[in-house]
Amino acid sequence: MAVFRVEKNANYTTMSNYHLRDKQLSLKAKGLLSFCLGLPDTWDYSIMGLAAVCKEVRDCIMSTLQELEELGYLRRERTRNADGTLAGADYVIYELPQPVSEKPDTENPTQDKPTLEKPALGDPLQISTNSTSTERNNNEEKKVIRHKYGAYYNVLLSDEELLKLKTEFPSDWQSRIERLSEYMASTGRSYKSHLATIRSWSRREQLPKAQKKAHYSPANYVYKEGESL
Repeated sequence: MAVFRVEKNANYTTMSNYHLRDKQLSLKAKGLLSFCLGLPDTWDYSIMGLAAVCKEVRDCIMSTLQELEELGYLRRERTRNADGTLAGADYVIYELPQPVSEKPDTENPTQDKPTLEKPALGDPLQISTNSTSTERNNNEEKKVIRHKYGAYYNVLLSDEELLKLKTEFPSDWQSRIERLSEYMASTGRSYKSHLATIRSWSRREQLPKAQKKAHYSPANYVYKEGESL
């Protein structure tokens, strides 16, 4: 089957492909999660809004959200009015599944934990992709985007790491990348930090050169009487 790819220079989303390979997720769940992850962090969508944008009925959106919640990709956060009564629920979306303490109760809802099928009256349920959530910041590290370099596209460097490499090795940074790329491809080895590996190889190369340099010692210039230079 032929595959036609589009040059992606702008207006595209970078996200983890973990959920796309999760065999427990249905295709609808993968699609809805990918769509939500592509929204700006400050955007909120109601369930009816998602149903309209995704061209799905409300029940389909709610059942898909329930699937994501059961597998840890979504968490409900209860909201209350100023007088303390329940106002509804916000949802926080995750790229990676979070630990689920217990399976959500969808058959016997209580006043404190309304389900997706019977939300509390008032404001509609909202989907939140706000990355400033305290819980999300505590559970997820800041993503560092690394690009592929080298003949075998196996040397991973972020923009900051590439800049450091060019600064430290201005004359041969490209050849050092190619050397590491070829070595990993031929040996099957992998490294946690490719910038650190290149630096380590450079230090090893400098050590023999330093050892070959002659060191000055007064003993080298002491001669016995009668000897000629």
